Amino acid sequence: MKKILIPTDFSEQANNALKVAIQIAKKCGAEIHLLHIEEYVGNVGFSALGDVEADSSAMDKLFMLKLLEVNKKRMLELIDTIDDEVTVFHMVEIGQMFRLVREYVTGQGIDLVVMGTNGASGFSGALIGSNTEKVVRQVGCPVLSVRNLPEVFDMKKIVFATNFDGDQTVVTEQLKQFQTIFGAHLYLLYVNTIFSFSSSRTIRERVTQFVTKHGLTNYEFHSYNDETEERGIIHFADEVDADVIAVATHGRTGFSHLLLGSIAEDIVNHALRPVLTFHLG
Repeated sequence: MKKILIPTDFSEQANNALKVAIQIAKKCGAEIHLLHIEEYVGNVGFSALGDVEADSSAMDKLFMLKLLEVNKKRMLELIDTIDDEVTVFHMVEIGQMFRLVREYVTGQGIDLVVMGTNGASGFSGALIGSNTEKVVRQVGCPVLSVRNLPEVFDMKKIVFATNFDGDQTVVTEQLKQFQTIFGAHLYLLYVNTIFSFSSSRTIRERVTQFVTKHGLTNYEFHSYNDETEERGIIHFADEVDADVIAVATHGRTGFSHLLLGSIAEDIVNHALRPVLTFHLG
């Protein structure tokens, strides 16, 4: 893991995400990329290079230019608080948050996005609710969502919730990378619900095949019964005092997403502990 991206709105939650990212960066020798995105305001138009276009009103132009000037200064002040041991790159951009984050991840070869699950000001709440779901769903690399700042961030206990079905090769390889970096113990979790029930025998067979196929080590398996998958994952993670909940998201959008939903996105929105999401594609 070489590059970690932190989208920031300079809020407390975004700063919490940065503090966690710094701890991870020191652990694996990664560089930090800070990105602040100012969304369009009023009738301001921009060229492909981010310059204010001529058809924007004078007031809108002035407001946006002043806002950019203020936030560039805030970015430099934030960088000054970061330990010199960590290499930091930064950018202040204008545009649509989801598109620019996705493009930055792809263009810079980002290995991990770390973000707060609450936000204010610049993003105007862009890291909460349905917007968080969009970031998790649309970014191809792993995303670590941080709600509360732990005193010392670690990944000694990772709860990986899955149905042990389908091709999860990319996900498990990424998961094993985190396990290696932190020396983590994996809790492989299957949640049984009344609406999605599998027998103990069926689950054991799936787990055996899954573990053998992906060469997993330092793990233990648990089957947990609850009303919903989301509740079961959160409740089990609480019981074992997990450092992180890890889940995969299918990344569907539009009508198919409305029909199928995403347990991963629900957990990001409701879990109090950090959530690590992987993209199934």
